[in-house]
Amino acid sequence: MKPENIDLQMEYPCPRCKRGQLQAIILTDAFGCDRCSQIFGLTEDNQTLEQLSTSYPYKKAWQWTGASWRDQSRGLNHGYYPLVLAISALIPLVWLPFVLQSKSGLVTFTFTVVLIVVALTIGLARRSRP
Repeated sequence: MKPENIDLQMEYPCPRCKRGQLQAIILTDAFGCDRCSQIFGLTEDNQTLEQLSTSYPYKKAWQWTGASWRDQSRGLNHGYYPLVLAISALIPLVWLPFVLQSKSGLVTFTFTVVLIVVALTIGLARRSRP
């Protein structure tokens, strides 16, 4: 869907908490949520809403589709997740011959594989969250 322009005269649902309403902040190109108190600014093209008050190193951004917000954020996990997945798969394969030579190596290897599977499961769960 093509993004629509965001009108400062309209009210929109909050893209962050999903329960509040965004209301224009007078004399600015910004909105504030009446529920979670987050502040959002508009980009110059009036099509993207950016979260301003955040300590998160990557800006959260959304575009209005006319019915809902579409997340436009690009966090760390978007670009590096495939790389982390590939490295996580290669480490056990490279490490396996060395670990199997020692007596306690199989236990260590099994423990490492379980940790990697748990970490990947948590990463996938966080990535698929709305």
